[in-house]
Amino acid sequence: MVNIVLLYVILTNVTVITKTNINDYTINTPQGRKYQYNDITNITTGVFGEKQFFGHSKGDFYYIVEFKDGKKIDWANDVGAVKNDIDERFILNQLDKKLVNMGIPKKSSMANFKYTTKSLDKIYTDKIKSILERKSP
Repeated sequence: MVNIVLLYVILTNVTVITKTNINDYTINTPQGRKYQYNDITNITTGVFGEKQFFGHSKGDFYYIVEFKDGKKIDWANDVGAVKNDIDERFILNQLDKKLVNMGIPKKSSMANFKYTTKSLDKIYTDKIKSILERKSP
């Protein structure tokens, strides 16, 4: 029974990002909550430095967007498969350019970037680095 509940929670927490909006489906809102890109109030991005008990490992990249209603979504880890099986870091790089050019405030940290180089190929770490170094105009 516990496995069924966990599977339901995992499968019902999905974020769909389109060219025009963001749809967030959760256990509390199975019909989804639609956001526009201009509903994003800030971005926080970086790399985890310590392993968390029930969470991310040391070196995991995060890209958290916060919306006007206070909802936060980690696009680096909570967004599922992407169109044409393109790695999400490449999609995030494109999205990050768009959001930064919109003037959305972004806080990023390179503090733990070195940990990504231990588990990822250079092609991925280069994309993460470009996201972390990109600043709002």
